[in-house]
Amino acid sequence: MERRINKQLEQYISTFKNNIKEKSEELGIKNEQMNHLIQYIFDYDRLTLSKDDFMKRKRVKNVVPHFDRCCAKRANGEQCTRRRKDDKGEYCGTHMKGTPHGIIDDQNEVKQTTQKIEVWAQDIQGIIYYIDKTGNVYQAEDIVNNKINPNIIAKYVKSGETFTIPAFGLL
Repeated sequence: MERRINKQLEQYISTFKNNIKEKSEELGIKNEQMNHLIQYIFDYDRLTLSKDDFMKRKRVKNVVPHFDRCCAKRANGEQCTRRRKDDKGEYCGTHMKGTPHGIIDDQNEVKQTTQKIEVWAQDIQGIIYYIDKTGNVYQAEDIVNNKINPNIIAKYVKSGETFTIPAFGLL
């Protein structure tokens, strides 16, 4: 299918270019600039379509953390996968009206075990690194994108007011 469509596009564009050339000759335009314009039109790259252009895009699923999920049971007995309506509520918008299949037991539920670590930008030998007070150097993209578990790429050493990163050879 891809080859057939590319061939149709090529024929259409070739016909279009030839029609432009014929129209310019019909109008009697025969100067140097018109010749350059026609040459430019004929030398212009053709549009080609690849297999990726015909592929359907995959849907991105949003995974809700376990501690932030609705506490109601679905018809199959599993926990509802939707996000809670607000921080105080236990249910999503649908299950606020009622829980016909019951609620999930809190005993086997994993509680939120995230901790916030204060990170700041520090200039170490002319390069800005994101570091914390425990000696970790974080991946800058992860911090900027507000990633939940940013990657630790090295450890820094502080001597006086000077910071060094031995793993990178920054002494």
